Amino acid sequence: MGESNAQLEKAEAASLKPAVAGALALAAALAALKYRRGPILGFDQYYYCELAKQFASSWPDRFGNAWPFGYPMAGALLGRLGLPAFESLVAASAACLLVLLATSAMVLRGRPLGWLAVLALAACPVISTQLGGLGSELPFSAAFMALMVCLALWPARGAVWAAPLCALLGFGFRYASLIGFPVLGVWIIRHWAGLQSARRLGEAVLATGLAAAAAGCLLACNAMVSGHMSGMDRGSGSGLHSLPIELSQLGWSVPSAIAGGWWRFEVGIRTAPGRLLGGLFCGAMLGLCLWAWLRPRSRYSRPLALGATSYMLGMAVLHCVGGFDSLDNPRTFLPAFAPLLLLAVERLGARRLLIGAGCGALLGLGIAASLRGISRQIGGDVRAAVEPLRGRIGPADRIAINDDAFSISAYFPQATDRVYEAFWDGRNTDRFLVLCAKPVDRFGASAGLSPLWTRIVSDEVARGGYRYILQTRSVVVAERASAP
Repeated sequence: MGESNAQLEKAEAASLKPAVAGALALAAALAALKYRRGPILGFDQYYYCELAKQFASSWPDRFGNAWPFGYPMAGALLGRLGLPAFESLVAASAACLLVLLATSAMVLRGRPLGWLAVLALAACPVISTQLGGLGSELPFSAAFMALMVCLALWPARGAVWAAPLCALLGFGFRYASLIGFPVLGVWIIRHWAGLQSARRLGEAVLATGLAAAAAGCLLACNAMVSGHMSGMDRGSGSGLHSLPIELSQLGWSVPSAIAGGWWRFEVGIRTAPGRLLGGLFCGAMLGLCLWAWLRPRSRYSRPLALGATSYMLGMAVLHCVGGFDSLDNPRTFLPAFAPLLLLAVERLGARRLLIGAGCGALLGLGIAASLRGISRQIGGDVRAAVEPLRGRIGPADRIAINDDAFSISAYFPQATDRVYEAFWDGRNTDRFLVLCAKPVDRFGASAGLSPLWTRIVSDEVARGGYRYILQTRSVVVAERASAP
């Protein structure tokens, strides 16, 4: 009987392998379609790319700054093999997405239309945005999902040791993964008797303690170098009394991630209707988790419910006490998306029509979002600057850029330096200067380069410091006329 069950599990796992491979290919195709006009980097993505370049030749002196260095380090390790920084980070994201899809497929094994749910997970608009646009939430989501799957497999020895390792790995990608350690604590307490009878209690406590101690050492390293455990001064939040409002804002990450961010701008998340809708979204997520905890349908139900609830409450509390990313952002929902989707499929059971309709809607929304394309308002269009630079730039050269030219970092392995029109003093020593106009809408239209930047570059060219390589209304590329 045991052999037949093992054979059945192997057959079910094999049947989902094509779904995982197809889902990964679908996510890659949707990301390519969404970014068909080339890479575009925002503030965080620019620094991930630059840090990956830096760490490819020198190791960091701390655990992180505004972000833990795990994600750029993953790109840097591939960079040491010769892969450019941007491509290295995309490859790291793709590997993490594969882990997320594979662990989700494990949970869905034997479920009706499990293959369709895996495809729907991959098609969610926020997945393609993260995959093609560099985001540490995707690696964190993979590590967090692996943590929950490992918890479901306790008291197996491998799972007991792997779960704290997943929590520590997730912490390397996002500071928010600290919530993984309280999750482990709750799980140890709840399974105390079972761990004792399996003679795994000591191992569970030891593994969790070692991982928590390692996380503490990493935070201490930050504190010694920067004076702050989270790598920078986060300021003070609004206080725990604002927790209901923060949870309401967190609720808005759901439609933002699935159907686009325009929802929250149209309704207004801080209006009375906006707060009511956000509260309903958040309440639905927490209610689903509570239902799964009280009436589990599989050994995965309670770990998924505990993980998703802990993440949502933890993010809201963090925002109450410090200055962290806005909770209504689509990427905020990503670490909770996979567990919530899997719990929803579990709840629906054999209702194939409802599962098919829900997954079909996610697939449709994902395809529509990719056809629409990524918003070009994230950063200026630097494509015109690429070819003029490519024929001139050397391996040791550096590029000075304004903030609307962040995306140039994705095209070149050379390091870039931010420059500001308000503080320009002509002392910058970078060989090249790339300036891009600020976009005014999601299609990338711009009002042209600012008058101050236009005058600064014109003056530099007039005095012989620089010469124009490219000069248009929205893009300027200049080369230093002589060595500084």
